[in-house]
Parts: sequence; C-alpha cells; structure tokens
Amino acid sequence: MQITIDLSPLYEIADLTPLGLIWYFFSTVGWIFLLVISLSVFSWWWLYERRKKYLEGIEQILLAIDIPKDNEQSLIAVEQIFASLHAIKSGPTLWDKYWHGKTQLSYSLEIISLEGYIQFLIRTPGQFKDLVESAIYAQYPEAEITEVNDYVDLIPDGIQEIDSDHKLWGTELTLAKSSAYPIKTYKSFEHQLAQLFIDPMASLLEVMSKIGPGEQIGLQLIIAPSSDSWKHKGEAIVAELIGAKANVKKHAGDKLVDAALSGLEKFSEAIYSMWGDIKTKDDNASPSQYQFLTTGQKQDVEQIENKLAQLCFGTTFRIYYLAKKEIFTKGRGVNAVLGAINQFNTYNLNAFKKFKRLTTDRDYFFVQQRVAHITKKLIKLYKKRSRKGSHEFQLCTEELATLYHFPTINVKAPLLKKAEIKTAEPPVSLPTESDLGENFFQPVASEQALPTTDQTIESVEAESIFSPAIEPALKTPAKPFVINQSVENYDFDNDYFERHFAKNKDQVIAPPELKPLDKVEKEIEPPANLPFA
Repeated sequence: MQITIDLSPLYEIADLTPLGLIWYFFSTVGWIFLLVISLSVFSWWWLYERRKKYLEGIEQILLAIDIPKDNEQSLIAVEQIFASLHAIKSGPTLWDKYWHGKTQLSYSLEIISLEGYIQFLIRTPGQFKDLVESAIYAQYPEAEITEVNDYVDLIPDGIQEIDSDHKLWGTELTLAKSSAYPIKTYKSFEHQLAQLFIDPMASLLEVMSKIGPGEQIGLQLIIAPSSDSWKHKGEAIVAELIGAKANVKKHAGDKLVDAALSGLEKFSEAIYSMWGDIKTKDDNASPSQYQFLTTGQKQDVEQIENKLAQLCFGTTFRIYYLAKKEIFTKGRGVNAVLGAINQFNTYNLNAFKKFKRLTTDRDYFFVQQRVAHITKKLIKLYKKRSRKGSHEFQLCTEELATLYHFPTINVKAPLLKKAEIKTAEPPVSLPTESDLGENFFQPVASEQALPTTDQTIESVEAESIFSPAIEPALKTPAKPFVINQSVENYDFDNDYFERHFAKNKDQVIAPPELKPLDKVEKEIEPPANLPFA
C-alpha cells in the first residue's frame, strides 16, 4: 500500500501575505478564540455591574460598641462572637448570581482613634444588625451598642493633592505565606506560671491613645465568611510537612494530565524492562514521617491543623494615619502602629507584610504623582469598605479574636484559679479593741495589684495568715492578669464618639463622674466575733 501526503495546502499558506495569513487563521479557527474572549469580557462586565447594583441596594449600618471598664471576659468570648457572625455565609444560585448580582456580604471591623479618642466599630448589612447585636450581648450583657453616622467624611476630599493641608500614610497588609499558616494568636501571650496575660491589643491601643489634635489613625478588617475549598491547599501543605501523600481534590484537566502521564510511565517501564529490572514502588512504606519531625516542626503542624479545623473568614486589612502636615509624625502614627502589628508575626509560621502596590511609600521617579494616585485609590477602598485591592487572605476565629477584641482592665486567663485561703493561729501582736484605728479594716494595698475605681472588699481574693474569723476584714488583692498600666487607666467606654456621630441622640448616655482613685472609700463594720489578744 502506497501512502501519499499532499503538502500543497502548506505551500498555499506560505505564499500568503501577512494580512492574508491573519484572515486565513481567523476564518478557520481564530473566530472561536475571539468568541470565547468576547463572551468572557461580557460575562465579567455583566457580573460586575449586577453586583455593583446589588451592593448599592444593601443598607449598611455602623455600630459603635462600648464595653464596661470592668470587663473580665476572656478572648474565647470574642471567638464565639465571630463564630456567630459566620452565619451570614450564603451560596447564591446561578440565577441569583448572574441576574440579581447576589454575592457574599461582609462585615467591617474597625478601630478608629480621633485625636486620641478610641472607638470600636462594626459595619454590618442592615439585615444582620440583630445578629451582630445578639452575638455581642450574648457574651457582653452590659455592652452599649449605638448606631452612628459614618466618620469617613472626616477624611478631607482631595487629600492626595500636593497643596492639601493634610498628609496621609496608608497601606494594606497581606500574609507573607499561605493562609494555611497561622499568625501568632493570643494564646501565645499567656504566661501560665506567672499568671500573666500580656494583651497584644495593649501596644496598639497605647499608640492610638497618644495622638493629639488634628490626627487620626484607622484600622479596618473587612471579613466575609469563606467556604472550606481553600483548606485543600492547607491539607496538602500538612501532608508535605509530614512526608505523607497529599489527597488533593483534582479538576478534570488535572485528571486528564495525570492519565496521560500514567500511560507514558507504563509505556516507558515496558521499554526499559527489556534491558533490566526496574525498581518498583514500595507499597509498604510508611505513610507519614511525623514521628521523625522535631518538636518545633510538630508544633507547626499542630497549629496549621488547628487553624484548618476552625471557621474562617476571607480578610482584607487596611491601616491609615492622617494628620495636618505641620504635625505629621511618621514615627508616632506609622512606625509605632506597624511595630504593634509585628507582635503577631512569627518566622516559622506566618507574618503580616505591606502590599507594595497599595502602600504610600515611593522612592525615585515621579514620587508625588505616584503617591497621590495610591492615596486616592486606598482612601476610595477604605470608604467603600471594599474587598478589592490586595489579595484576600484567610483568618480563623482565633486569629480574628487576637486582632480585634475589646480591651479589659484585668484580663483573666480561662484557667485562672482562685487564690486559696490558708489558716493559722492569730499573731501575738494582734491589736486589742482600744488599739484599732478607724481605717484598720480598709483593704491592705498590694504592690502587685492595680487599683480600680469600683474595687470592693467583697471582690478581693487573696491569701491570709489570719484565722477565718477575721479573714473578711483583712484581704489583699490577688495578683491579676493585667495589661499595660497606662492603657488600663484609659477610659475606652467613653461616649465621645457617640456624642458626635450618634444617629439617635437619645441613645447616648452621659458618662458618669469618676471618683479619683485616692477618694474611693468603703466603710466596713468589724465582725462581731473578732478575737482579741
């Protein structure tokens, strides 16, 4: 049988001009590529416009949250709040997605400092206002939640202009590694032996409380409940760390490539087997090398798996510092804030880093023009609470509770035990009734204890060397879990923000007059059965 190959079509194509070659390609198969590209662009534009219209029709409510100064809730309570907020997760149908433009709604967690007055805010879709309030009240029954007007109008228009009276520095933060690696969480700030909890929020709030007139600092966390699909990559990372075979979900294209490679492998094995034996895979090999990992590597694997086991949110993180040009101090409003954020960074796991394309730091060519462009874009994203900008990353409820939680005066660890009472015989030098002064039964001051305005004798628990009969009269405050002392004295539940931005002025409660610490007194009658020497 004779086989004939006709090459005349190739000669005809070779004789075509460049324009003729383009037309030949388009008339045969090129129109298919053009059609696919056109449909993709139209689909993207259509979806963008429908989503934009849908989001513009969603009522947004800004809530100012005040927690009493004597709050002693642990950060587990904040984790429960975020677990409740995850309930807005939705999966729209194709009709809802492409016709109504429905998409996953989000919250905005914000901490704003206006001239040193700090306020915790949550921006929520109006339909989920009750969900947010109930989640907070469930953990903090004495919280005050006030609906307020938006403060973003305080950011002057045209701030990016060269002749503006104000200057702004801003950035978006992303994760240095894959979202599967967790950041340093609040559990790493607990010192169980010393019974001390160094609140990671203390440094940040200290910086924000130090700014003065004409200055602002704002932090914004845009969070939206995410599905578990991204966790497959995390599972592959864990499998790689422990030397096990990753069980990753494959798409149709991946399966097609794997089938082709498998066939090629079998064909090559059949050919090479003619010249010698081929080592086969050992099916009895250990499925994991976990037992050979170091202690640190095992802890890393455990922390990654702990994050993958929790509810997670897609997150966008923004920061800005605004001040008048004559008082703009980068060391106070920028470096100090970034230094406080560095607490959550670890070398072996994850860390925050600046997203260069949305950071107002530029060198060399056309600096002013480039900074102006970035500033305008960053402020637009901040005011709209947009999820666009930098690449969205995943944070679990434990990580969010670390980054955004309400300040406390005495932060107690979940496993903190009550101070035990020891009994002993009364000392020989115990004064008689005639020797008792009128202030004898006031609580004994402790060097470790930090006094508060509402401290009472009944709430104080400590060890005593006296007999049970006089223990109610003499008690020393136990060593508490404390945060930075200067932050502790700051009145975070003030009503400064509500008085200026509250929509309903009737909701604003006038702040009570606080007594100086040295005037807090409480008279106690001596117990009737007090023994005397």
